[in-house]
Amino acid sequence: MKNKLLRVIIMCSIYSMVGLVVQTMLLTVLLASPNYAQKGKSVKEIYLTLRLKNADLQTVIQEIEDQTDFYFSYDLKHLDSRRLFTFNSRKISLNKVLQELAKQGSLNIRRINNAIDLKKASERNRGLEEIMTPVQDVVVSGKVTSGENGEPLPGVSILQKGTTKGTSTDFEGRYSLRVPEDAILQFSFIGYQTKEVTVGNQTTINVVLPLDMAELEEVVVVGYGVQKKENLTGAVEVISNEQIENRQSPTVSQLLQGQSPGLTFSVNNNGFQPGANVGIDIRGIGSLNGGEPYVIIDGIPGDMNRLNPEDIESISVLKDAAASAIYGARAPFGVILITTKSGTANQKITATYSGSVSFASPQRLPEMLDSHTHARVLNEAGVHGRGGQPYSNEVIDRIVAYQEGDFDYLKQFTVPDAIYYETMPRPNGTWGFNQNGNANYDWFDEYYGNALNQKHNLSFQGGGQKTSFYFSAGYLGQEGVLNYGTDTYERVNVMGKVKTKITDWWDFSYQPRFMKSNRVIPNMDKQGSYDLIFHQIARTMPSNAKYDGYGNIMIQSKIPWVDNGGTDNIEVTENWQTFSTELRPLKGWKVNADFAYKSVDYFRSDQELTVYDHLVDKSTIPSGNTVPSNIQQYHQSNSYWTSNIYSSYSLTIKEQHNFMLLGGMQFEVNKGRSLDVIKNNILVQDVLSLQTATGEPAATESLSHWATQGFFGRFTYDFKGKYLVEANVRRDGTSRFREGNRWGFFPSFSVGWNVHEEPFWKGLNKIVNTLKFRGSWGELGNQNVTAYQDLALIPLRSSALNWIFDYGQTRPVGYTGTPSLVSPDLTWETVSTKNVGIDAGFFKNKLKVNFDVFERETSNMIGPSEAQPGVLGASLPQANNATLRTRGWELAVRWSQTLNNQLTYYITTSLYDSRAVVTKYLNPTGTLSSWYEGREQGEIWGYTVNDLYRSQEEVDAYTEEMDLTAIWGGTWRPGDVKYEDTNGDGAVNNGSYTVDDHGDLSIIGNSTPHYQYGISAGVNFKGFDFSMLWQGTAKRDLYFNGDQNMYWGFRTWNQSSLFPEHLDYYRDQEGDKYIGVAMGADNLNTDAFWPRPYIHNGENNKNRIASTRYLANGAYLRLQNVQLGYNLPETFLNKLSLQKLRVYASGENLFTITKLPKGIDPVAINSTRGVGKTYGADRIISLGLTVTY
Repeated sequence: MKNKLLRVIIMCSIYSMVGLVVQTMLLTVLLASPNYAQKGKSVKEIYLTLRLKNADLQTVIQEIEDQTDFYFSYDLKHLDSRRLFTFNSRKISLNKVLQELAKQGSLNIRRINNAIDLKKASERNRGLEEIMTPVQDVVVSGKVTSGENGEPLPGVSILQKGTTKGTSTDFEGRYSLRVPEDAILQFSFIGYQTKEVTVGNQTTINVVLPLDMAELEEVVVVGYGVQKKENLTGAVEVISNEQIENRQSPTVSQLLQGQSPGLTFSVNNNGFQPGANVGIDIRGIGSLNGGEPYVIIDGIPGDMNRLNPEDIESISVLKDAAASAIYGARAPFGVILITTKSGTANQKITATYSGSVSFASPQRLPEMLDSHTHARVLNEAGVHGRGGQPYSNEVIDRIVAYQEGDFDYLKQFTVPDAIYYETMPRPNGTWGFNQNGNANYDWFDEYYGNALNQKHNLSFQGGGQKTSFYFSAGYLGQEGVLNYGTDTYERVNVMGKVKTKITDWWDFSYQPRFMKSNRVIPNMDKQGSYDLIFHQIARTMPSNAKYDGYGNIMIQSKIPWVDNGGTDNIEVTENWQTFSTELRPLKGWKVNADFAYKSVDYFRSDQELTVYDHLVDKSTIPSGNTVPSNIQQYHQSNSYWTSNIYSSYSLTIKEQHNFMLLGGMQFEVNKGRSLDVIKNNILVQDVLSLQTATGEPAATESLSHWATQGFFGRFTYDFKGKYLVEANVRRDGTSRFREGNRWGFFPSFSVGWNVHEEPFWKGLNKIVNTLKFRGSWGELGNQNVTAYQDLALIPLRSSALNWIFDYGQTRPVGYTGTPSLVSPDLTWETVSTKNVGIDAGFFKNKLKVNFDVFERETSNMIGPSEAQPGVLGASLPQANNATLRTRGWELAVRWSQTLNNQLTYYITTSLYDSRAVVTKYLNPTGTLSSWYEGREQGEIWGYTVNDLYRSQEEVDAYTEEMDLTAIWGGTWRPGDVKYEDTNGDGAVNNGSYTVDDHGDLSIIGNSTPHYQYGISAGVNFKGFDFSMLWQGTAKRDLYFNGDQNMYWGFRTWNQSSLFPEHLDYYRDQEGDKYIGVAMGADNLNTDAFWPRPYIHNGENNKNRIASTRYLANGAYLRLQNVQLGYNLPETFLNKLSLQKLRVYASGENLFTITKLPKGIDPVAINSTRGVGKTYGADRIISLGLTVTY
């Protein structure tokens, strides 16, 4: 069935492309003409075919230029552009056409060879003059200045019209160019109106270019086109290149933190390791089954984290359904549109180099207790927790001696030729470790240090009259901050973009893009997970030795695992080829088509090598958990094709009614294949290959494919830019569902009102110069579900059943399992979004305010099926039967101002919040361990705890009247947590653990980040620029489970992670050299924050059930970036023949303000190893420069 849909999509695409080619050929025939101007011919001898009705002057001129070799020179603002002309002739002389233009348009027309110059004339002077003379070359020079302030304009493009011959102005706005006398010079510069001047007998031509206000109007990239920001009716945020350039974050996702309200971020187990990606959500959680924004790069879906940030021109974030609906099934939770840099026509070639060197260091590493304190504290916990003292008095004496440098004392315990005294021999011939070591290490300081990173980018761009190009190559090299092992990330990006005008009405562009990355991670304890390294370091005792008596590195330090236990190598190669074309058959009509192919090759080689431990007799033995060695290779290849074909038509009636109609189709095909092979017993560890491993290979293979097809349309209308209407429709089909459920229809509608365009607003314009109200509604489908849920898959398994089937077999017997049940009705999740927004500008737009309120409801979410009899014999399929509603708001305020034409500054703030509530879910019993109707995302259920037991009398009195067996059936002691009986039934428990019967549990907090904000500010003054970016979360509750020793400190004796903040624990006994924090009565601490510690998990866990007392505050404020730069002045650049030279210093993640303990990054708190075991963001200091030649 899926193959049938694939064939249909491919055939439709072939037909569409063939149709496009045929259309192009027909247009070429229709629009071409054999009547070309010939050198030396009079206009009376040149004939045209003109069929124009009520055409303006520009249209007539364009038609003449298309059919002849003539080019015109004129200043439209000095001509009567309202005059309309009508011609209807298969053969009309150019002389007659020009005479008619001169007569009706009151023009003086002068033809000099192939140049025709138009000027406004009085009735007496109007007419046609024709001059044909031998053309002489002349040298023309002059100066180009700005019409805004009279300043010289460097880099202005000057072209001889109709040729590629040209030059550009220098830093003083001057130029010189040899051209024929009859040449017309075109002066063009970004942000200014293009001007044309006929050379004639002039040798000095000075030009003043006026500002092009239409071009300066802010436009926003939206789905399949651009729109003026003033006319937008959807919720769209634009992030410019200036906001992210020269940042040292390796991926685009990291650069977006704090840049736009409504963007939320998360990390996986790998945290902020080199090259790590950051997960992004737009306006919170979209579905219980997950959902992420649809990323479009230059019109084609892609992975923004594989893109070189230096190639980005702008980023548009489409937040509501009205803005993203045209992308359909792939975009239910917003769209991120990335536009890369391009060359500019009529621009001389420029080369730009940007590079930086960065120094990275850990930002929030915890501080371990010294060995003596650690040992005494654990001993105190051991006395309480059934285990006795982990550290003997003899070992503590050795620890004290080692810390005091008394090595003479230590020599009596070790071998005669020992050179290190961090550990002593044990009777079994091994060296002591853990509680038998006497070293003193802060293992975080030992493992983590500084790293050197570098980034280099080189780009070229430019263009002639018909062709423009952009080419770039970039290299990123990151070192991890681990002092041991290989911890690196490298990425190479190459991108090209060429756009050419085949004719005046036909453009073609080609964009190749290549990326290759390589990530190398140390393998620790036969696992390549980065968070495991952090986990192992956190629970390594400070008394553990790094060196044995002979100076060999101890296996228990974990360093040999990191250094010699193998590596996890991940190579990713991505190759993009994109072809696109645009045709403009008639004024206002565009036809666009693109085709893109992507191949991704993912290769992972994981080597787990045998590591050896050194014994007291100087022999070595393999470490048990590194035997046998093995090598695993995983290769995945993925191919992706996509094409868009669409056409748009724009029409303006009476300069008041503006219409735009767009329609098109898209298809996608994705195919993947993977092979995973593992072999044990590597013979030669210096040659890491499957061929050098002797074990029996175990291999698995997987295949996958999916396809989508969509048809889309858009209609926009505005009346004088005042009243705005937009409608989008999308019909999508996907191969992820069964036939009959594959297609969905998804509409959206939005309106806007530019109040400031109303006559009654004139009096308020000086204060509130722009004010727009907008509203939108739309529905989209979510096809991002697990593939093949519509197929009853039969699992293939193998098992050692030879003892049942005694056939003398040496391999496991293969068999099939019970096929899974499928739902015949599984289909799209439907995402419906409503949005109301206000955009306002005050004091000539110095102050801009944007405010949005939204609601998103995801219905038909995939959830559990109805309950079935227990004798069914198979797991139940999922069904579309759940609903999630998200409501929220976002606010952005920006102030920018220029003072005395020298100092420019800006301040931008943003604030966002949302709450997601399940409104429908199949949970008949209402169990709290699952979703239920009314449950808010992130809610934390727990007990009320006001205090600890402060005395034995208090314990006895409370436990006598209160039933606490549901919490803990053992003994309660002073210093334990005192749980409150909130429902007054004489017992503390969770009832049936359901919504209707939850005992003494209540909702005590919420782990979803709330009130997320960003603050950015910058100033520019005489070449200096300074900027900074802050981001954070104002409210977030966190509860760390009892096994999260990074927060609680104490666990079992060999898994505790003790830091200074953990010393505020309950102590009601005096201390001495071997037990407690302090000596004698100074050890007492009955007003402590933390409960009495144990090294027995059961005893500890009774005090660590979710409660109000130990709810952590996850709010934070982080200085995300600060940057200081200097642009060298023109006088200096002129001497070096440079256009730009900027040097800068930058800092990333300089500090974080939070109440969370060190070691727990408030952004990176989630890990399968335990909360806080994810590596946080590094502090990065960079020095860099940008040079443009």
